Amino acid sequence: MWIDCHAHLDRLPEKELPDLLAEAVGAGVGVILSTATNLSSSAAVVRQCRTLTGLYGAVGISPFDALSLPVDWEEQLQSHIEKGKVVAVGEIGLDQSNPKYPSLEYQLPVFTQQLRIAQKRDLPVVVHSRGAERTAAEICRSSGIKKAVFHCFTGDRDALRYILESGYYVSFSGIVTFSVAVAALAADVPLDRFFIETDSPYLAPVPHRGKTNRPAWVALVGEAAAQCKGVPAGELQAGIKRNFERLFLQH
Repeated sequence: MWIDCHAHLDRLPEKELPDLLAEAVGAGVGVILSTATNLSSSAAVVRQCRTLTGLYGAVGISPFDALSLPVDWEEQLQSHIEKGKVVAVGEIGLDQSNPKYPSLEYQLPVFTQQLRIAQKRDLPVVVHSRGAERTAAEICRSSGIKKAVFHCFTGDRDALRYILESGYYVSFSGIVTFSVAVAALAADVPLDRFFIETDSPYLAPVPHRGKTNRPAWVALVGEAAAQCKGVPAGELQAGIKRNFERLFLQH
């Protein structure tokens, strides 16, 4: 059984979701973590988890959505967390890769406050960090966060080493199928800290690169990751399943 550890199902056509999830089951995908980026997608995640099978949810405010939040955004977010099958706060984090995103001045307080919410509720965090991987990990560590996964990892080896030394997990997307550098990083992550994801509808793996991504294609990510690590696909599946249960389901 494959697990898609990060998918934005709210950004896929809602009427197509039952067929997309059935396709995923047919590809051997047993669990999907439906992940939010703002308050409206958090509400959608909660609704999806209530009505569709095989889903767990992560709710949060991403670094790109750190501007123009309502004054009661923390209360709204916590109300979503209290609903069934929400197992993480995310995606949250820092992004310095694009000048169009809000500045760190706006990203930082939203990130740190959500870390406090996660810690208070003993929930893991799903971290988006691009161009600031080590900084985000240092803030998690100094905030006392014990459980975190750095999704769609594309950082450098120094950041990867620090993340692993901090006891955190790392997830790889379809980029692992077309980037030699990312594949090399994936090869160095221990199996007991390893996840895969689609980040649907983005970052479709080879041979579908450039198309709208879908949860079924996490199997392609998994097969490529297994090759990178030199392990059978079944061994990688079992390791990811153990990691998912340990990180998200044991509180």
